[in-house]
Amino acid sequence: MKLSSFQTRRAFTLIELLVTIAVIAVLAGILIPVVGNVRQSAKETQSLSNLRQIAVAMQMYTSEHNGLYPPGYFYKPGEGERIWTIELIPYVEQLNASNSSSSNVFVSPLVDSDIRMGDLDLGRMPSTYSVHGALCPNISSTDTRPPTWTILNPAKLILVGEATLRSNNTYASATFNTPSAFKTIGGVTNLKEPIPTNSSADGTGGALSYRANGKTLVGFVDGHAEAMVKGEVLYENIVVQK
Repeated sequence: MKLSSFQTRRAFTLIELLVTIAVIAVLAGILIPVVGNVRQSAKETQSLSNLRQIAVAMQMYTSEHNGLYPPGYFYKPGEGERIWTIELIPYVEQLNASNSSSSNVFVSPLVDSDIRMGDLDLGRMPSTYSVHGALCPNISSTDTRPPTWTILNPAKLILVGEATLRSNNTYASATFNTPSAFKTIGGVTNLKEPIPTNSSADGTGGALSYRANGKTLVGFVDGHAEAMVKGEVLYENIVVQK
Protein backbone atom coordinates (compact mmCIF):
# COMPACT_ATOMS: atom_id res chain seq x y z
CA MET A 1 0.00 0.00 0.00
CA LYS A 2 1.46 3.35 -1.06
CA LEU A 3 1.89 6.09 1.46
CA SER A 4 0.26 9.39 0.50
CA SER A 5 2.77 12.16 -0.32
CA PHE A 6 0.29 14.77 0.77
CA GLN A 7 1.14 16.51 3.97
CA THR A 8 -0.99 19.12 5.61
CA ARG A 9 0.63 22.53 6.11
CA ARG A 10 0.22 24.19 9.45
CA ALA A 11 -0.71 27.88 9.27
CA PHE A 12 1.11 30.56 11.25
CA THR A 13 -0.30 31.17 14.66
CA LEU A 14 -1.15 34.68 15.80
CA ILE A 15 1.83 34.70 18.17
CA GLU A 16 4.21 33.72 15.36
CA LEU A 17 2.84 36.51 13.16
CA LEU A 18 3.26 39.05 15.94
CA VAL A 19 6.82 37.89 16.59
CA THR A 20 7.65 38.15 12.86
CA ILE A 21 6.20 41.66 12.66
CA ALA A 22 8.14 42.68 15.77
CA VAL A 23 11.40 41.36 14.30
CA ILE A 24 10.79 43.24 11.03
CA ALA A 25 10.04 46.43 12.97
CA VAL A 26 13.26 46.08 14.98
CA LEU A 27 15.32 45.49 11.83
CA ALA A 28 13.69 48.48 10.11
CA GLY A 29 14.45 50.63 13.14
CA ILE A 30 18.08 49.62 12.86
CA LEU A 31 18.47 49.84 9.09
CA ILE A 32 16.62 53.10 8.33
CA PRO A 33 18.98 55.30 10.40
CA VAL A 34 21.97 53.44 8.91
CA VAL A 35 20.75 54.11 5.37
CA GLY A 36 20.16 57.77 6.28
CA ASN A 37 23.68 58.06 7.71
CA VAL A 38 25.16 56.48 4.58
CA ARG A 39 23.34 58.97 2.37
CA GLN A 40 24.44 61.88 4.55
CA SER A 41 28.03 60.64 4.48
CA ALA A 42 27.91 60.34 0.69
CA LYS A 43 26.66 63.93 0.40
CA GLU A 44 29.42 65.18 2.69
CA THR A 45 32.02 63.31 0.65
CA GLN A 46 30.68 64.85 -2.57
CA SER A 47 30.72 68.34 -1.09
CA LEU A 48 34.31 67.89 0.12
CA SER A 49 35.21 66.75 -3.40
CA ASN A 50 33.59 69.89 -4.82
CA LEU A 51 35.56 72.08 -2.42
CA ARG A 52 38.87 70.38 -3.24
CA GLN A 53 38.25 70.87 -6.95
CA ILE A 54 37.36 74.52 -6.43
CA ALA A 55 40.47 75.06 -4.30
CA VAL A 56 42.65 73.46 -6.98
CA ALA A 57 40.97 75.57 -9.67
CA MET A 58 41.74 78.62 -7.53
CA GLN A 59 45.41 77.66 -7.47
CA MET A 60 45.40 77.31 -11.25
CA TYR A 61 43.82 80.76 -11.51
CA THR A 62 46.43 82.38 -9.27
CA SER A 63 49.26 80.82 -11.27
CA GLU A 64 48.05 82.73 -14.32
CA HIS A 65 47.08 85.97 -12.58
CA ASN A 66 50.19 87.06 -10.71
CA GLY A 67 49.28 85.20 -7.54
CA LEU A 68 45.87 86.85 -7.21
CA TYR A 69 42.60 85.03 -6.56
CA PRO A 70 39.54 85.83 -8.68
CA PRO A 71 37.50 88.76 -7.39
CA GLY A 72 34.49 87.75 -5.36
CA TYR A 73 32.47 90.32 -7.26
CA PHE A 74 33.03 93.15 -9.67
CA TYR A 75 31.05 95.36 -11.97
CA LYS A 76 32.34 97.00 -15.11
CA PRO A 77 30.28 99.33 -17.29
CA GLY A 78 29.44 97.56 -20.49
CA GLU A 79 30.37 94.17 -19.06
CA GLY A 80 27.87 93.91 -16.23
CA GLU A 81 28.28 91.91 -13.02
CA ARG A 82 30.61 88.98 -12.56
CA ILE A 83 31.36 86.80 -9.56
CA TRP A 84 34.16 84.40 -8.72
CA THR A 85 32.33 81.31 -9.97
CA ILE A 86 32.18 82.74 -13.49
CA GLU A 87 35.87 83.58 -13.37
CA LEU A 88 36.70 79.97 -12.50
CA ILE A 89 34.82 78.41 -15.42
CA PRO A 90 37.93 78.10 -17.65
CA TYR A 91 39.64 76.20 -14.83
CA VAL A 92 36.78 73.80 -14.14
CA GLU A 93 35.80 73.05 -17.73
CA GLN A 94 36.25 69.35 -17.07
CA LEU A 95 33.70 69.66 -14.25
CA ASN A 96 30.04 70.55 -14.31
CA ALA A 97 29.67 74.32 -14.12
CA SER A 98 26.39 75.34 -15.68
CA ASN A 99 23.13 77.26 -15.34
CA SER A 100 21.60 74.27 -13.59
CA SER A 101 21.92 73.68 -9.87
CA SER A 102 21.72 69.92 -10.34
CA SER A 103 25.15 68.26 -10.04
CA ASN A 104 26.84 71.66 -10.32
CA VAL A 105 30.27 71.71 -8.70
CA PHE A 106 29.41 75.04 -7.07
CA VAL A 107 26.26 73.67 -5.40
CA SER A 108 26.51 71.56 -2.26
CA PRO A 109 24.49 68.32 -2.23
CA LEU A 110 23.85 69.02 1.46
CA VAL A 111 21.50 71.92 0.65
CA ASP A 112 17.85 70.87 0.91
CA SER A 113 16.36 74.05 -0.56
CA ASP A 114 15.65 74.46 -4.25
CA ILE A 115 18.39 76.53 -5.87
CA ARG A 116 17.21 78.59 -8.81
CA MET A 117 18.79 78.47 -12.23
CA GLY A 118 21.65 80.81 -13.07
CA ASP A 119 22.29 83.02 -16.08
CA LEU A 120 25.85 82.74 -17.32
CA ASP A 121 25.34 85.59 -19.79
CA LEU A 122 24.55 87.89 -16.88
CA GLY A 123 27.46 86.61 -14.81
CA ARG A 124 25.40 84.50 -12.42
CA MET A 125 25.79 80.83 -11.59
CA PRO A 126 24.06 78.76 -8.90
CA SER A 127 26.37 78.54 -5.88
CA THR A 128 25.97 77.56 -2.25
CA TYR A 129 29.63 78.13 -1.43
CA SER A 130 31.22 81.46 -0.53
CA VAL A 131 34.84 82.58 -0.71
CA HIS A 132 37.05 84.57 1.65
CA GLY A 133 36.12 88.25 1.49
CA ALA A 134 39.72 89.50 1.77
CA LEU A 135 41.28 87.04 -0.69
CA CYS A 136 38.43 87.50 -3.19
CA PRO A 137 37.04 90.99 -2.49
CA ASN A 138 34.79 93.26 -4.51
CA ILE A 139 37.21 95.02 -6.88
CA SER A 140 34.69 97.25 -8.66
CA SER A 141 36.47 100.37 -7.39
CA THR A 142 39.72 99.22 -5.75
CA ASP A 143 41.68 96.00 -6.07
CA THR A 144 42.86 94.97 -2.59
CA ARG A 145 43.64 91.30 -3.30
CA PRO A 146 46.82 90.09 -1.54
CA PRO A 147 49.21 87.90 -3.60
CA THR A 148 49.29 84.28 -2.50
CA TRP A 149 53.00 84.40 -1.61
CA THR A 150 52.28 86.94 1.15
CA ILE A 151 49.93 84.57 3.01
CA LEU A 152 51.65 82.99 6.01
CA ASN A 153 48.97 80.47 7.04
CA PRO A 154 47.83 78.67 3.84
CA ALA A 155 47.20 75.32 5.56
CA LYS A 156 44.91 76.93 8.16
CA LEU A 157 43.24 79.71 6.17
CA ILE A 158 39.75 78.95 4.81
CA LEU A 159 39.42 79.93 1.15
CA VAL A 160 35.97 78.56 0.27
CA GLY A 161 33.27 76.75 2.17
CA GLU A 162 29.67 75.83 2.85
CA ALA A 163 27.80 79.10 3.27
CA THR A 164 24.43 80.24 4.54
CA LEU A 165 21.94 81.11 1.83
CA ARG A 166 20.62 84.62 1.36
CA SER A 167 17.20 85.70 2.64
CA ASN A 168 15.52 84.69 -0.62
CA ASN A 169 16.83 81.18 0.15
CA THR A 170 18.65 80.89 -3.15
CA TYR A 171 22.39 81.16 -3.72
CA ALA A 172 24.96 82.05 -1.11
CA SER A 173 26.57 85.47 -0.94
CA ALA A 174 29.62 85.65 -3.20
CA THR A 175 31.93 86.18 -0.23
CA PHE A 176 31.91 85.57 3.51
CA ASN A 177 31.43 88.67 5.63
CA THR A 178 30.39 87.22 9.01
CA PRO A 179 32.41 87.64 11.15
CA SER A 180 34.03 90.76 9.75
CA ALA A 181 37.49 89.19 10.05
CA PHE A 182 36.69 87.35 6.81
CA LYS A 183 37.39 90.72 5.18
CA THR A 184 39.82 92.45 7.54
CA ILE A 185 41.61 91.57 10.78
CA GLY A 186 39.70 94.29 12.57
CA GLY A 187 39.85 94.03 16.34
CA VAL A 188 40.87 90.38 16.56
CA THR A 189 43.49 89.95 19.27
CA ASN A 190 43.31 86.21 20.00
CA LEU A 191 43.71 84.05 16.91
CA LYS A 192 42.96 80.90 18.96
CA GLU A 193 39.49 82.18 19.89
CA PRO A 194 36.51 80.43 18.21
CA ILE A 195 34.62 82.55 15.70
CA PRO A 196 30.95 83.43 16.43
CA THR A 197 28.46 80.84 15.18
CA ASN A 198 25.18 82.61 15.91
CA SER A 199 24.71 83.57 12.25
CA SER A 200 24.89 80.09 10.77
CA ALA A 201 21.24 79.77 9.71
CA ASP A 202 20.01 80.24 6.14
CA GLY A 203 18.49 83.65 5.52
CA THR A 204 21.38 85.55 7.10
CA GLY A 205 23.93 85.35 4.29
CA GLY A 206 27.68 85.73 4.49
CA ALA A 207 28.38 83.16 7.22
CA LEU A 208 29.70 79.62 7.42
CA SER A 209 26.94 77.01 7.33
CA TYR A 210 27.03 73.99 9.63
CA ARG A 211 24.54 71.94 7.64
CA ALA A 212 26.65 68.75 7.80
CA ASN A 213 25.34 67.53 11.17
CA GLY A 214 26.92 70.38 13.09
CA LYS A 215 29.98 70.55 10.85
CA THR A 216 30.99 72.97 8.15
CA LEU A 217 32.88 71.78 5.08
CA VAL A 218 35.65 74.05 3.85
CA GLY A 219 38.54 74.22 1.40
CA PHE A 220 41.83 75.83 2.39
CA VAL A 221 44.35 78.02 0.62
CA ASP A 222 46.80 75.11 0.32
CA GLY A 223 44.19 73.07 -1.59
CA HIS A 224 42.99 70.56 1.01
CA ALA A 225 39.41 70.31 2.28
CA GLU A 226 37.99 69.08 5.56
CA ALA A 227 34.99 69.10 7.88
CA MET A 228 35.20 71.38 10.91
CA VAL A 229 32.97 71.02 13.96
CA LYS A 230 30.88 73.98 15.05
CA GLY A 231 32.75 75.89 17.71
CA GLU A 232 36.17 74.69 16.56
CA VAL A 233 36.67 77.16 13.71
CA LEU A 234 39.13 79.69 15.09
CA TYR A 235 40.02 83.21 14.07
CA GLU A 236 43.33 81.85 12.76
CA ASN A 237 41.24 79.98 10.18
CA ILE A 238 39.79 83.19 8.77
CA VAL A 239 42.34 85.95 9.48
CA VAL A 240 44.81 86.47 6.64
CA GLN A 241 48.24 86.51 8.26
CA LYS A 242 50.82 88.30 6.13
